[in-house]
Amino acid sequence: MSISYTHTTLVAAITSFAEDNDTEFVAHIDDFIGKAETRLLRDLDLELFEAWQTVTVSGGNREVTKPTDAIVINDLWIRNPGTLRWIELPRRSFEYVLSYAPVEGTVGVPDYYSEFDQTKIYVVPTPDQSYSGGNARVRATIRPARLSSSQDTSWLGDNVGDLLFQACMVEAYDFLKHEPAMIKAANKYQSLTPGVVRELEDIMRKAYKGLNKEKKKGADD
Repeated sequence: MSISYTHTTLVAAITSFAEDNDTEFVAHIDDFIGKAETRLLRDLDLELFEAWQTVTVSGGNREVTKPTDAIVINDLWIRNPGTLRWIELPRRSFEYVLSYAPVEGTVGVPDYYSEFDQTKIYVVPTPDQSYSGGNARVRATIRPARLSSSQDTSWLGDNVGDLLFQACMVEAYDFLKHEPAMIKAANKYQSLTPGVVRELEDIMRKAYKGLNKEKKKGADD
């Protein structure tokens, strides 16, 4: 079972292992922890932190704003406001969707989506109408409560503390420009991950998807 960390003990461990009590370093520790938490949420892909949320796909606009605190968009569905029929949009790479629909002036029912940046996804072709008011939904991994001076405990700290610590040290050594130590921490993180995945197998997001006749066929990422 993984070692557990609170915010207090994790900050102390990072400072101790980095052997750096410099004010500037200490001031960035919460940033290291936040980045490490995001890394774990993306790598472990836990169903525990998934939620269905509504989004707005606007007519004539390919960019769709993600829900607040969404780390990863796992599924996107749209419903025709007239027929009330749901259609799943398969995810593809950004390069794929641009090649599939290179002309933004060409509109139609969206066929695919891609990650665009930290706050948006991208749909193609350009939506022919607005899919709002509950007619567009995503299943997203939502950031849980983060460790901070006002939040001393978290699910990640309680259950995967050893992996969280190594991810923090990758960020800390990157900040310190200490490449050999950063590589060592990254390798340790990679070596621990398979064991953690086995422990959490029952609550990790399953790759299986139900049959969907509307799903388009094509190359995956």
